[in-house]
Amino acid sequence: MDFAELVAREGFPAGTQVTVLAEPGGRVFRATQPGCGFELLLTDEAVQMYGEGPTLALVLGRLREVAEAGLPPLEPGQSCVRQTFVGD
Repeated sequence: MDFAELVAREGFPAGTQVTVLAEPGGRVFRATQPGCGFELLLTDEAVQMYGEGPTLALVLGRLREVAEAGLPPLEPGQSCVRQTFVGD
């Protein structure tokens, strides 16, 4: 199953865009709406510990929850608020 299909199945609020970017040590999942955004860094260690499927489901679920509650506003020159999911 591809990423876009997983995002569509998660049921994000209308107008929410979800992207994923590779970063050293993990992947950054970003949910954005006009003028707002939130990121979750999924570390490679978390994926190794818990598995690809469970961690991806957790990340997308958390992004959806934040998007439903209202993404934090983006200030000019600042990046998104970020949380990190690490292995124990």
